[in-house]
Amino acid sequence: MRFTMFKGKRGITPIIAIILLLLMTVAAAGAAFFFLSRIQGQMQGGVESFQGQIFETISSQAEIVSADYNTTTTILTFFIQNVGNNRLPLDNSTSTPTTTLIFKDAVQNVICSSDFSGEDSNLNCSLGCEPTDGKIEIGEIRKVQTMLAETACDDITDNNIYGEETLIFFQMDLSGVTTASGSFVK
Repeated sequence: MRFTMFKGKRGITPIIAIILLLLMTVAAAGAAFFFLSRIQGQMQGGVESFQGQIFETISSQAEIVSADYNTTTTILTFFIQNVGNNRLPLDNSTSTPTTTLIFKDAVQNVICSSDFSGEDSNLNCSLGCEPTDGKIEIGEIRKVQTMLAETACDDITDNNIYGEETLIFFQMDLSGVTTASGSFVK
């Protein structure tokens, strides 16, 4: 008597098994979708960040408008203009970012290089490196003065090494964002 109730009836187990297999397939596909979406988002974010840095570097540009060296005071005065599309860093500190000057002779041999930190053996930017926010605005022309005597670059001031009427080239590195080059006659 017990088995008479199920006699001639088919079970629904195959239907439930198919439904469970379909649900597991959908769940696995959903998990894979979210996993791959997350990885793709991270990769895209890294590319966008790198792309932003490249565009900032490409659109940053500076020019030395004029430069003059006073042999009596050993002060180099030059004017730098931001001709790019971004504000440029001009810093007088020892920590990053730093502004560096590189001096070269007429055949492009490096004479010296130094940052504007003002410490021993470094150039001190006496005017123009201490704006309120340390930036050169777009289109702005900034006057910069630095004394070369008693620094790592004091060879330039020595007439025995570099006589009068010597052409000296210099390059200003603005924290790795851009550079500007100029020259002056000693």
